[in-house]
Amino acid sequence: METKRLVLGQKIKRYRLINDIRQEDMAEKMNISRATLINYEKGHTTINLDVLNRFKKHYPDFDLEENTNTKPKIIVDGSIDFKVIANVLSSKKTQIIVTAFIFTFIGISSSFLFKKYYEAEITLYPAKDATSQGLGQFQSLASNLGINTANKDQNFNIPDVVKSRLIATKAVNQKWKIENGEFVNLVKLWKMDRAPWYNFSNTKNQDSIIYIEKAIKKFSTHIDVFEDKFTGLIKISSTFQDPLIAAAVANFISIQVEKYIQKENSAQSTREKIFISDRLSIVKIELEESELSLKDFKERNRGYEDSPELFMIYSQLFREVEAKKEVYLTLQQQLELARIEEVKQSPILHILDHAAPPIQKKSPNRKMFALVFGIMGILFSSLREIFRY
Repeated sequence: METKRLVLGQKIKRYRLINDIRQEDMAEKMNISRATLINYEKGHTTINLDVLNRFKKHYPDFDLEENTNTKPKIIVDGSIDFKVIANVLSSKKTQIIVTAFIFTFIGISSSFLFKKYYEAEITLYPAKDATSQGLGQFQSLASNLGINTANKDQNFNIPDVVKSRLIATKAVNQKWKIENGEFVNLVKLWKMDRAPWYNFSNTKNQDSIIYIEKAIKKFSTHIDVFEDKFTGLIKISSTFQDPLIAAAVANFISIQVEKYIQKENSAQSTREKIFISDRLSIVKIELEESELSLKDFKERNRGYEDSPELFMIYSQLFREVEAKKEVYLTLQQQLELARIEEVKQSPILHILDHAAPPIQKKSPNRKMFALVFGIMGILFSSLREIFRY
């Protein structure tokens, strides 16, 4: 009875506010005091039948029976009642579960529409650069003499080399073995060589250049490189529709990166050899001229030991010859070292784990499809039931 009294008082108050009726006016028509009306609205006092009849007489549009059939509201006075929401969802849990299962089935079914992709990964470390150690003595000597030498210590950014157009072009033109034993290039694998139905011209050569260019750009999207700045570990991963190609491409990239760096180092050694050879020729001429000057001085001044001034000149000429001789001998040694460096094939990358054909596919992930679509089904059905309520 208390609940009905409270609901009826709230209905009277809401009716009065909606119709902009003052408490004094409503109390006067109901033949009660304003304080009694306030107690009615707050539910402190029970409304007797005579008062209800007078209220209905003056306000016939007010439905007295409505208060007993009102269902709980989700939003009351601007606040959300989560208990009501929980009750609504609990009462409709069967529909929600069925909808979630339907969405999950749709998600798993749609995953079959996507192509399968396999990912292979190769991990490696860059070898320590020891190429400049053999020329360290020469570079120190050349620096003291004011000679600028080329820096042998080259630091290659492996990720940039991996993602370079040079390697992409080689990979696109390379033929790869697939699971059925055939050898195909990436253009054929991606079916880029198929002419569209609307192409009626015979520009076959032009089309080949276009789809090769597209394949080169697409290749970079299938390759990922990660480099740990602290440990130096480098991971190269390739993602393709065929597991054999995925592994082969990853291994191919590591080989091409090492060949490129070795080629650049060899070219650097060649430039150093040429520089040392040129410098050696100049020093040899300077040494010969210094030796001739010393010889001429000794022939013209046979008693130079007894003259302090002549002995000082002799000492200067002798020191110059010895200095040139030392530089000449050092250059000869470094020339031999540069020749060795030019032909030496030292390892650039230490492979920690070679890429192997993956057993399981990377995508599409059907478990993820089922989870995402299942959550979407729960949210959709829950919102639908709440709005219906």
